[in-house]
Amino acid sequence: MLAKAGYFTMMTGKWHLKQEPTNFGFQRYFGHLSGACNYFTGDHTFRLNGEKWVVPKKDFYTTTANVDFALKFLKEARGTKKPWYLYIAFNAPHAPLQPLKEDYEKYKGRYKRGWDAVYQARLEKQRELGLFGKDVKAPDRIDHVRAWDKLDDGWKQFEEMRMTAIAGMIDRIDREMGRLVADLKQAGELDNTMILFISDNGAC
Repeated sequence: MLAKAGYFTMMTGKWHLKQEPTNFGFQRYFGHLSGACNYFTGDHTFRLNGEKWVVPKKDFYTTTANVDFALKFLKEARGTKKPWYLYIAFNAPHAPLQPLKEDYEKYKGRYKRGWDAVYQARLEKQRELGLFGKDVKAPDRIDHVRAWDKLDDGWKQFEEMRMTAIAGMIDRIDREMGRLVADLKQAGELDNTMILFISDNGAC
């Protein structure tokens, strides 16, 4: 619809359908057609504007690559003087949980006290910030999730690693979104851009 209305339309990231975004009105596309992939090595479904794209052997990470190509597409869009639409579908934080090393290490030790304590601390922070404008009753832990203090040490270590990994992956999304916003600001487009941020999978 937007392409027909004169917009320059771009997408990067996960597609997970048989046909490609370029079959549905996107004029530029970089990403993978699979539902999830290895963050460092990708897979055989990567495409660039409808053509097969080979993932580099090193220095590749999907979250960063999505914004790298988004910025390239934006530069091209600005040259057309058209209004533009950009859709980024990050692989993160979908499984497999594969953060960059520096992002993982940033959160090491943060989740050692376990999910019950972290949950309560987050609720208190939300109340302190007045996030909801009033005090709200938060739900109790879901029945099929065991209390942290009921887990053995091996299971605690495993879950702590998973929470640390997903935190690192989300931190990287924040950083890459920051890079995108900085580019919009530099181009004088930020105040004329609507940004919608949505998520589906939650914590894998």
